[in-house]
Amino acid sequence: MNELVIEPIVSGEDVQAASEEDLQTTPEVDPQTVPSDLKTASEKGTSGNDSQSLYEQFLDNSIPATVDSDYSEGDYAAQIIEKNTALTLTELEDRVSKYFFDPEYTNKTSCDRIQYAYIRCPDNSDKNIKNLLIKFIGLNIYSQDDDSYAVFILTENNGQLSITGSYQCWARSETTAYANGTLNSFGSNGAGDHGEGLSAILSDGKLTSIYNAEILSGWWTSYVNESLYYETFGENTEPNLIVSIYTIDDQKYYQYDMSYCEEGEKTICENYIDRCRDAAAINWVSEEEIQTAIQNRCTAAGIDYSIIDTEEEALWNDLL
Repeated sequence: MNELVIEPIVSGEDVQAASEEDLQTTPEVDPQTVPSDLKTASEKGTSGNDSQSLYEQFLDNSIPATVDSDYSEGDYAAQIIEKNTALTLTELEDRVSKYFFDPEYTNKTSCDRIQYAYIRCPDNSDKNIKNLLIKFIGLNIYSQDDDSYAVFILTENNGQLSITGSYQCWARSETTAYANGTLNSFGSNGAGDHGEGLSAILSDGKLTSIYNAEILSGWWTSYVNESLYYETFGENTEPNLIVSIYTIDDQKYYQYDMSYCEEGEKTICENYIDRCRDAAAINWVSEEEIQTAIQNRCTAAGIDYSIIDTEEEALWNDLL
C-alpha cells in the first residue's frame, strides 16, 4: 500500500489585536487548536518568549528539536533527517527542500507554504497534553507544482522537544488528521487495489497503527490466492467481487462483499470464497468481528474506542 491529505487555514490577526479586557470575555477555546500567534503578550511573557511553550519557541525558530532515537523514516528512499540530530524549523525546512527538490528535474528550491496544527493525545484524557504537526506543502512528489506534502510529528515530554515521526501524501494518497489525535488514511495501488487505515499519535509522539485495510475488486481479488482464482474464474473473467484484507495488531482478517455481483455470477464467486477457505485456510470474518478486533487494538493502545468515529478535523494554521 502506498504511503498514505489535509487542509484549512485560520488567521489569528483579529485575536492578536484584541485587548486584555476583550479577551476576558472571549469564549473558552480548546487549547489543542490555539496556535501560538493567538496568544497575548502577557501569556507569552514581557519579552514575548519567556513563558512560551517549547512548541511555540520551535515555531518561532528559537530552539531546535531533537530527532528521536526511535524515529522511523517509513518508506522514504533515503534519510531526510538523522536520528539524534537537533534541528530548528529553518533547518528542518532546508532538509526537506534538499530531499524533495532535485536540481536535475526542477528549479524549485523550497515548498510553497508551511502549516502547523495542535492535536490531542488519544491515550490521555488531559486536553492540555498535545502534539504538534508541521506540514511542508508543495513538494513535487508526484508532479510539478502539485499539493503533495510531508508532515513531521513533534512531541514535548519532560522538558524535551523531539521529532518522533513523519508521513507524506501525494496525488494517489490522502491523510486527514483529526483534533483527537487520530489519522485517517487512503491510498491507491491501481484501479482495483485501494488502501485505507486508521492510526493514532500517542502522548509519546509515536505513530501507532489501529488498522490497515487493502480493498480489492475484480481481478485484484486474485491476490487472496492466485491459483484458486484462475482455476475458478479462468483467464478472461473479472468478477464484481470485493475482498477487504484488514491488518490489525499483525493479524489478518478477510472479508468479502458480493452485493455488486450480478445474480448469475454469485454462485461462482461463492465457489471462490469457499475454495479459499477450505484449500488456502482463509478465515472469512463478519463486520462485527472486524470491529471487535479494532476495539481490542484500541484498548491495548490505551485509546477510547468511541473516539475513532469523531470527525472534528485538526485546525491547520499558516506559519507566517
